[in-house]
Formats: sequence, C-alpha cells, structure tokens
Amino acid sequence: MIRVLPAYAELARAGELTARVSVLGLPSPMSGASVADTAAYLADLPKDLDGVDERLVRLLGVKVFADGIPPSETAWMREAYPSGGHGSLCTHGATDSERVAELDEILRLVHLAGFQVGVHAVGSRSIDAVVDALAALAREHPRDDARHYVIHGQYASKSALATLGELGYGINLQPVLQRLESGTTRDMFGPEAAEREWPARSAIDAGVLTACSSDAPVTGPDWRAGVSALIARDGEGITLEEALATYTTAGARQDFAETWKGTLGEGMAADLFVSGATEVADVVVAPVELTVFDGRVVWSRT
Repeated sequence: MIRVLPAYAELARAGELTARVSVLGLPSPMSGASVADTAAYLADLPKDLDGVDERLVRLLGVKVFADGIPPSETAWMREAYPSGGHGSLCTHGATDSERVAELDEILRLVHLAGFQVGVHAVGSRSIDAVVDALAALAREHPRDDARHYVIHGQYASKSALATLGELGYGINLQPVLQRLESGTTRDMFGPEAAEREWPARSAIDAGVLTACSSDAPVTGPDWRAGVSALIARDGEGITLEEALATYTTAGARQDFAETWKGTLGEGMAADLFVSGATEVADVVVAPVELTVFDGRVVWSRT
C-alpha cells in the first residue's frame, strides 16, 4: 500500500484524480495477520502526504483481516460448516486462544498509534472477538472519536451490534454480496441464519454507524445495485432513505468527513450525480445522466 500511495498523490497534485480516496493500509496479507508485521508497518506509515489535499487522498488507518469467508469455510463461525469445522481467525497462532491474543495485540497497536482500524470480520465468532477487543481498548485506552469499524460483519450478533452502537463504532456492509451468497449460506447454515446475515436493519436499530460499499472488484462498484439489494430484503431490509444514507452521510462519517462531504449544501463538496429518474423510488433503476466531482462534470451520458 505504501508503494501505491505515491501514485495517488501524484494524480492529486496533477489535478487528474477524479475520485476521493480514503485509504486503509494493509500490514499483512489476508492469510496471516501478525503483530510483527503490524508493528513494522506502523513504524513506516506516514500520517499525511506532503502537498496533497486531504480531501482528495487521505490515509485514515489500517485494515486487518481477522478471518476468511463462508464459501471457503474460513470465516470463524459458532455454527459448524457442512464439513464439520468452524473455520478460524487468520492471525498467527497455533490455537484459537493464541490467535485471539494475536488479534488483540494487533488492534491495540493500531489503536494506540492513533489510527482508525477497519477489521475484515465475517463469522459470528470472529466478529465477537473483534468487538470484545475493541470494547476492551475503549475501556483501557480511551480515545476521542476513534470510529473503528467492522468490515462485512456478515454474521454479527445482536450483542455485538449493541456494543458497537454503545462505543460509537461502525459496520460496513456489502449488500450485493448478500444477494449473491444467500443461496450458498442458506445451504450451509439454514434459512434462519441466511435471513439474519448482513444485518442492516439490526445495525441501524442498534445505533451502529452503518455504511455500505461494493467490495469491488468482487462485485461491481455501482452503488445503485447495493441500494436495490438493501430495500428488497424482508427482516433485515431498510427504507430507501436509509439505504441512500449508507452510501452518503454514513460513509462520510466513517471517513471523518461529515463536515464537508456526504450531503449537498453551502460549503460542502460538489460531488453528485444527476439521475434520469422522475420519482425518487426509481433512482436505483434509472440511468445516470452525468457525474460531477468537485464541481466539475467528469462523465456525461450525452
């Protein structure tokens, strides 16, 4: 990631960047997060980029992979997979307790360094372990407005969501993945688990800062598909207005940027699109007419 940052910085300085980039650095590969990698990475991580407008490129913190994903049976679950296993954390360690201790220390290092941490956590046990660690850090090393968050949170429990809400922390969901994976996870864990996965409704009701994203290139980056998936669900479905907020105001707050982006108004960033819809309800299916970035038209259908 450190090697990629200069490329973004160069584009920003040249006025050629047509998207705002909020960066989480990645100290370790998905297959094995470690304390040693994290400590070395934090020692070299710049807190700002010289000469670059923070509204264009900003380094917010660190991403940590806590576990894998259900289709490969690598998400750490309380429920058993069809094969009989439960998955595990992907942090270093020979046992579950050693891997939890490694995760705890990784998160402690990032928290004490003053960075935001976004944690890929999918399985029910993994999410509980992450939330327990974040709650302990908030008690033992309180920080003003850390805004840590869980990435994916596919099988977040009611208690985990309640704790995130109490801490003022967030969750970042990928609603199109729910639509794509629901059949597979239903076969793995049954219909009840499939209904409660990717819990947008429960997260919002628990007061969790609930943002959504695409997980591109795993799915396409079109946010309209995500909004459509959010409002189409039953038990965990949310309203159109709430769904739009997960891609605008909530995302801005996740980025510590709610004072200047995420809404339209005087003094706010002029980042917007013009829809061909004549009714708000049609916004998820109507064509995009043009896209405006920082007050400039960067794409037009005509």
